[in-house]
Amino acid sequence: MSSEPEESANISPAVRWGLGAVLFGLLAVSIASAKGEWWTIVGAIACGAAACLFAARAILAARQSR
Repeated sequence: MSSEPEESANISPAVRWGLGAVLFGLLAVSIASAKGEWWTIVGAIACGAAACLFAARAILAARQSR
């Protein structure tokens, strides 16, 4: 085993927040496409809001890393 850190361990915070935004966005779309009741709509809205929050954090992290 080498003592060098792996490249995957050096993921920037902007990429992490961006991946979170994409995952929550996909989850929101998945929930919204489900035929459901009021709680699926609330879940889709909550996941959409989380995706927007994560996207904003990704943008801020990218600006700070410059």
